[in-house]
Amino acid sequence: MTAVFLFGTLRHPQLLSRVLDMPVQAVPAWLEDQAACCLPGEGLAMLCTSPGAVAQGLLLEPLSPEAVARLDHYAESQGLVAVTVKPNLDDRRVIARAYDAPPGTRPGAPFDLVDWVARCGMLATAAAGEVMLSLGLRSPAVNAGRRRMILARAASRLRAQLPGPATLRRGTSRGDIDERARRQPYANFFAVEEYDFRHRRFDGGWSQDMNRAAFLSGDAATVLPYDPARDTVLLIEQFRVGPYARGDSECWSIEAIAGLIDPGETPETTARREAIEEAGVEIGRLHPVHGYYTSPGAKAEFIYSYVGEAELPEAAAGLGGLACEGEDIRAHVVSLDRALGLLDSGEINNAPLILTLLWLTRNRERLRASG
Repeated sequence: MTAVFLFGTLRHPQLLSRVLDMPVQAVPAWLEDQAACCLPGEGLAMLCTSPGAVAQGLLLEPLSPEAVARLDHYAESQGLVAVTVKPNLDDRRVIARAYDAPPGTRPGAPFDLVDWVARCGMLATAAAGEVMLSLGLRSPAVNAGRRRMILARAASRLRAQLPGPATLRRGTSRGDIDERARRQPYANFFAVEEYDFRHRRFDGGWSQDMNRAAFLSGDAATVLPYDPARDTVLLIEQFRVGPYARGDSECWSIEAIAGLIDPGETPETTARREAIEEAGVEIGRLHPVHGYYTSPGAKAEFIYSYVGEAELPEAAAGLGGLACEGEDIRAHVVSLDRALGLLDSGEINNAPLILTLLWLTRNRERLRASG
């Protein structure tokens, strides 16, 4: 049996429970001449030497090999490493395992667990669910390299928990879905999850046992820049792997500006950021079009679409995109009527831009009058 000393984020009870998935005994303990400091930019904690200081924590003992393996997998998936420490209890000192930053890491400000829980606790706990699905399937080093996307998918799950209207559709209640198993057979930039479950039928009974898979990409935001004075829009063009995978004769797609919502961002912030990154356009007033699932039978992707007012002279057209993200983007400034013609001809054939253009046709005169 092994003892483990926790001084950082794993002191959060909900996070620890998600990682271990089993009851454990925890008692207060502390390290002398050490302090818990923030790991800059990572939302994690590390130990730093500080004479006279005390790093408060929890000692878990005794822990089974399975529990230690789960803690190791989670901590190493965050880029932390296992170290040996000697924490104090009221009546003794023990040798224990702890999880710290790699040697040579420069510490940040003092770590405050209460502040961290308020800012990051729910997100980290949601992300831990995906990390632990990979136990025995993928190495922690692989998870560490994909941490941004794991957090983005976790943020998507948290947004999805906000109450939605159910005036016509059946409202979902606790116990309506009986999940038997969940697996993640594929995870890279995107992920695929597989579920064994049954659900309540409209007649009150249960469905047959089902196996279903879903493609997880995280939530995204799109924005169509519109110049009310000139009655023009900015469209972007880029190669897309979706048409290529389908075998489409045309693999370059005309679209609205789009991007995945980063952890900690709002959809509105993403829309404004992507407009600058992809087209160099500053967005003024932002008008929400709708939030929607692109293909709810197979994809968890949820998109927030906007029309953004902007100055769009002819010079706004040209090449753009972030080289570090492999983007090769061409921006077109065209009249709204020309864009609608592309919609009618089928040259515009992706759902977010189609929906946004249809919204804009309904609101065109209002925006031009108010602009």
